[in-house]
Amino acid sequence: MVYTLGESLLDIIVDNPQNIIARPGGSMLNTAVSLGRTAIPVSLISETGDDGTAKLILQFLQDNKVRTKFVKKYYHRQTSVALAYLDEHKIPSFSIYKSYPEKRHLIAPSGFDEKDILAFGSLYSLDPALRGQIVQLLVAAKKAGVSVIYDPNIRKHCLENKDLMQSLKENISFADIIKGSDADFINLFGEKPVEAYYDEIKKINPEAAFVLTLGEKGVIGFIDNEKVQLPAEKVNVVSTIGAGDAFTAGMIHYLEKNYNKRGNGHDNHAGKEKKLTKPEFRAMLQSGIHFSAKVCEVMDNYIPKS
Repeated sequence: MVYTLGESLLDIIVDNPQNIIARPGGSMLNTAVSLGRTAIPVSLISETGDDGTAKLILQFLQDNKVRTKFVKKYYHRQTSVALAYLDEHKIPSFSIYKSYPEKRHLIAPSGFDEKDILAFGSLYSLDPALRGQIVQLLVAAKKAGVSVIYDPNIRKHCLENKDLMQSLKENISFADIIKGSDADFINLFGEKPVEAYYDEIKKINPEAAFVLTLGEKGVIGFIDNEKVQLPAEKVNVVSTIGAGDAFTAGMIHYLEKNYNKRGNGHDNHAGKEKKLTKPEFRAMLQSGIHFSAKVCEVMDNYIPKS
């Protein structure tokens, strides 16, 4: 089973005054929908209100084969909404409106299996109102041997808070794969050579693989101190919303389809540690690139159903 942990909201996407559409969104929701559309068993761990927006989102998830057992519904609350304004390069800027109760409660799986995958990230994973519960969930996942993927998806202004920065570093320490955009790591560590970002990650988590997405310039990854670089697919970009989330889905899709070949990446259950080889890592990145390209071709946050 794949679990994605993150926010559920309605994206209202504004390209121009004559082209405004609404789509269920949230980084990990987007990843889950792309996976559901490829018949990968996936559950979303999230929260909604009990309004019409929540009904729309939950029905959409179910229609796309995403399990909603772990979506907490808050009664007499509005579901979060995000306004996404696309610039001339089809890159969004967001205004987000939330209405969470003072006390929040995640519904976590009762137990994990060593073959499970957990993806999480964004500011949601740093939220002080949920932080204790998220750490408990991550600890349980790691004890079970789950493969953990973390996407910081962070904005620079958030890092002025020392507590949030500490939580972000803690998230990195839990992950088997840290994947983010060049903007993420510029925000985190300043403008540096790509190898320097990997060095920064290794200071926190020396065993993790590192994936840096570069938009139209492709992707660079590091595993066991070896570098892999791949170009982007050439596409007619309609929107970049969800492109990074689709990249995560593409990586997970590869891992799920090739799980028995590569092992689970941990030695606490399997006895002998097994990791992705460099060719497997390259193939995983190529799958991420392909999924991301498909999303950039449409005004959707996820890969097309076809």
